[in-house]
Amino acid sequence: MKKSNSTILAVVPANIDFKNQGVLALCEEHDNKGERTVGIITRPDMVQRTQAETCVAIAQGRREDEVSVKHDWHVLRNRSSDELRGNTTIEERDAMERDLLSREPWVQLGPENLGVDTLRTRLRTILFGAAGREFPILAAKTKVQLEQLAAERRRLGGDNRTEKEKQDVFYAATRSLITRTEFYVEGVTREDTSELGSAHAINLRSRIVEQSELFRDRMFKEGHSYTSQLELSGINPDADLRSIAIECRVSAMEKLEPASKSSEAEIQEAKKFLNEKRGMELPGTFDPRNINDFFWKQSKNWHQIAEEHIGKTFEHCELYFKHATLMAFAPEALNDNKPTFGNHEIVADRVFKLICKGLETMKMDAKAELTKIEIDRTKSQLNFNPKYLAEYRQQRNARNAARAINAVVKDAVLQNTDAKRPPPELNPNTLAELQNRHTQNDRTEEEADDFLRSAWIHYRVVERHFMRRLSELIPDVRNIEAKDFQRLVEEDRDLERKKDELKRKNDVLKKCLEILERSGWA
Repeated sequence: MKKSNSTILAVVPANIDFKNQGVLALCEEHDNKGERTVGIITRPDMVQRTQAETCVAIAQGRREDEVSVKHDWHVLRNRSSDELRGNTTIEERDAMERDLLSREPWVQLGPENLGVDTLRTRLRTILFGAAGREFPILAAKTKVQLEQLAAERRRLGGDNRTEKEKQDVFYAATRSLITRTEFYVEGVTREDTSELGSAHAINLRSRIVEQSELFRDRMFKEGHSYTSQLELSGINPDADLRSIAIECRVSAMEKLEPASKSSEAEIQEAKKFLNEKRGMELPGTFDPRNINDFFWKQSKNWHQIAEEHIGKTFEHCELYFKHATLMAFAPEALNDNKPTFGNHEIVADRVFKLICKGLETMKMDAKAELTKIEIDRTKSQLNFNPKYLAEYRQQRNARNAARAINAVVKDAVLQNTDAKRPPPELNPNTLAELQNRHTQNDRTEEEADDFLRSAWIHYRVVERHFMRRLSELIPDVRNIEAKDFQRLVEEDRDLERKKDELKRKNDVLKKCLEILERSGWA
């Protein structure tokens, strides 16, 4: 009765006062205008003439104060209990009904409102009329419901899939992640991340470039035991390079504070060291292996800074994959056809954790490589590198040129102080004196200066990180064991049941819409 598109058949016995009929009260409550109600009077054979006339008056609308419905009332004579027990046939029942309703006062209602045959015709007309009004509305509502169901099913990842379908969805998502990673490692970004901002972790190459700049700066500023005041040549990258990166975008780095020494103090300390470590070398010469001691002392902070750099690189890669993996498995607002999992966030998190295991392995490999570098650092330093040779020659020539110029200036000054002073005799000794390269002390200081500069040249480093095989960390469904794959993509039982229920509703609504459209009224 409550449904606005239903037709109400209000069946009331003729031998009971209409005012006491509960069905009429319900009709008044749910259809107060009487537009959906068809009144049916039964048991016309059970009343006297007077009561029959009252029923006819009500059916003709002459007693609206008692009962009011829009449609005409209809009268039926059903079989009595005795007739049912006596196995009265339908034909006999119809004949008795026609005989009774052809008499007064029932005949006054007209043949269209009397008997079961005409009731069928009336109900068919009412039903078709209601269908003509309601079917288009019902069809429109059904289409809206189907669209809502489709959106909900897409949100949940579509229907429950076969194993092969799950593999295809997983493969598509991981291929997308591999492609994105290959691009973003090279610094090539996509439109779908432009709204995240330039400082976002998804821009992996930019974050690694920044981290590498910070690493380089730390090596130059904090990687030595003390800050040297020796004037190095223009080959020194620290002379003209300035990093754009200011601070680490992940966790903070530990800052080291190298002590500061003047060039004079540095050379004197080195000279003292060389004098105290004399061995079998000829007088006035020194064992070049002593450079190792200067280098080892200066570079002892390298390992700590490089190890921290590896950790920061790992953090950047981890943050990148956290966002990129979720994007690879998430549905796309503008691409309804993109297949995904209903629990795509959970699947993405499982894949992310699997990738992190690979990142941890790469971090351990990088630390193992760093250990090898640390072992190399503690060995004797070799000068076969052309860059070292070029640097050393430039350093030595620059220093000797400065000394030669200084000797000329000193000679000119000496001559100007005494006009009668004859020019000094130019010989190896006087020239060496003017250049501060004559005494054994001068020679020791020069060797100390050479050793220190050699140590600093060896001290140059190049950034190391582990982005070369980053895309290889992403799992390939073709190489995953079946049980492991199931653990990656399995959905919870509640979600599977919900998908099945949505599919059932979808199938029912589609069938209903198909019937409505075939009716010609939709």
